[in-house]
Amino acid sequence: KNEIKEKKKKKLIKIKKKKKKKKKHRYFYILTPQGISLKTKLTLNFMKQKMREYDDLKKEMKEE
Repeated sequence: KNEIKEKKKKKLIKIKKKKKKKKKHRYFYILTPQGISLKTKLTLNFMKQKMREYDDLKKEMKEE
């Protein structure tokens, strides 16, 4: 929950509350444009790292 508050503070997500029956609430977390940008950068960095690891392993396999 603390992580969600931090993301909201950084304006990476918006939180909307929708009231349901019997005093229950449902929360929706919507990525802001900043949040989408950050998520995209993180995903690309992750994929680049995994591709480097794959290439390194492939190279090691050829050497053996």
